[in-house]
Amino acid sequence: MATTVTEAPAGTITVPLERIYVPENVRQLDPEHVDALAGSIALQGQLVPVIVALAESDAAEQGFTHELVAGFHRHAAIVKLTHTAIDVVVRERDAESDGAEVAAARATENIARKQLSPYEEALAVKAMLDRNLTEDGAAQALGWPKVRVTARVKLLELPETAQKLVGTGAIPLACVDTLRGIGEVSEPVLNTVVEYIAEGGDHIVDELQNDTSRAIGRALRDSGSKTFAAYLTHVDARGIEALKLGKKATAQFKEIERLHKELTPYAYGPPPIRFSEHEVDQARAARVLIEGGDVPVIVDRPLYRELCKDALKRTADEFAQRAAQLARQRAAQKTLDLTAKHVDPAAEPKREHRHQMRQFAAQAHGVNIDLGWSLRKGLGTVDPSDMTVARFFAYAALGSDYHSGYGKTGETVLQLAVTGIRLVVEEFRTDATKLKKDGTRGVLRIDYGDPHKPDDALAWLWKFVDGARTAGDLYGRVLVVIAAEQYASRLVVPSSQQHRPLGWHSHNDQAAKALAKLAGPHLPASLKQLQKAIAKAKADHDRQLAEIEQAQRAAAVERPRGQRPDLKVIEGDGESDPDETGGDEDGEVYDDLVA
Repeated sequence: MATTVTEAPAGTITVPLERIYVPENVRQLDPEHVDALAGSIALQGQLVPVIVALAESDAAEQGFTHELVAGFHRHAAIVKLTHTAIDVVVRERDAESDGAEVAAARATENIARKQLSPYEEALAVKAMLDRNLTEDGAAQALGWPKVRVTARVKLLELPETAQKLVGTGAIPLACVDTLRGIGEVSEPVLNTVVEYIAEGGDHIVDELQNDTSRAIGRALRDSGSKTFAAYLTHVDARGIEALKLGKKATAQFKEIERLHKELTPYAYGPPPIRFSEHEVDQARAARVLIEGGDVPVIVDRPLYRELCKDALKRTADEFAQRAAQLARQRAAQKTLDLTAKHVDPAAEPKREHRHQMRQFAAQAHGVNIDLGWSLRKGLGTVDPSDMTVARFFAYAALGSDYHSGYGKTGETVLQLAVTGIRLVVEEFRTDATKLKKDGTRGVLRIDYGDPHKPDDALAWLWKFVDGARTAGDLYGRVLVVIAAEQYASRLVVPSSQQHRPLGWHSHNDQAAKALAKLAGPHLPASLKQLQKAIAKAKADHDRQLAEIEQAQRAAAVERPRGQRPDLKVIEGDGESDPDETGGDEDGEVYDDLVA
């Protein structure tokens, strides 16, 4: 039987599957790998040929023309897709170079079944790319998603030392993009950072993503590297001297110092010479700026020198303008003083004080920026188990102590105690049920004390909250006090003592939602049943009133004009029970609770 072999580009030929002998002593195939390859080949075609050799001895006698050497999973995938032919590359069995390629291909064949480090995976991808495969082809050959191949290609862009550190886990994969970003701006800085980590400076790894500039500064400073990099924040005397900016820049700096003392004689520290956003944009446009963290880092010394000169000139001009304005103000004030009929003895101290305050105000611009950076670094993340943090949020939610009289304070904690704690804690209730003439107990009646004397309930509340020993305990106790007032039924007290629960207003109503979510699972079934019963009674009541109103309207339409409606007297039994009708001894009516 004749065998037809179709030639393809790049040394690839197409051979019928029936003419390829598959040895039996291969490793067990991975079904998931075969399925993945089959899906990829079905969409994109066979991008990577298998490797075969000419059939010999028994295989040739059986009618096979070729023997499969490498690509067993791809061969199985082609078979699974019911194709009749497969693309192959024929290799000589005794060619040393071809034998190495066959060995590499066989190693690649089973790579997906091994637990490799990211560095080892990157080497596998490099082997594929060195064989002139595209990223799509490498993904198909390895049985990986393309995104995984692309990620390993990014790893290959780093120095070999960095690749190995990623392989050992010393540098996490999440830092690869950060390191690539540093390398795109400055390879010397990247090499310094990587070498610093390799030599034991792995403590900066956590900073690489969150505060890249700080990590770079630490690596350059601690390693003693001569690689240039500088924070693009402000210019100081040491920087001017080290950069050798020239006599003109030095003179400008001295003039700035003189004007600074004149404008702000009470200021502390050197004059603030900060880079403007325009100067930062120049470094960004020149692609010599590393950004990541609170402070950008410039890595080009010549441009940094020019930016320092610009900042010095701009600051000197600003200080000169402010000094000239101050001189004009002083001259005008002096003229007013000379022409004034009556000299105020307090005028000079007042002017001096205003002058000082203007100086402090000018200084405060930079101080506020420093405050923002310091707070973000120091307080941006706190420990929720810290008792000091818990005290601030917990006691701030409760508010101040209650003080009666004019200008009352502590209304929040008062309502929590009177309409919450007083109703849910047993020690504040007294059984006031009366005995009937026959000696039996009447309708249940509970006395909750005088709401106008809340001292005991307030004392109980603060003792309960102050008894917390941990942050979680403090948060929980405050939630108990708040939830007690939020869900306590007010039906047990006269209507004059009934108030709606406190409203915990917040951004997007987040506080109220969180309170309901926290307290909801812990509400007793008895409370939920009572709330449902109250809601049903209110609905029935509203329905009855609506029916009566509708009947009255219908009767009004049928009644002749001018005729008064009949008056009916509803007779009772002459007795009433205040408790049964929802009233109390003072004649007050108990309103429904809106829970």
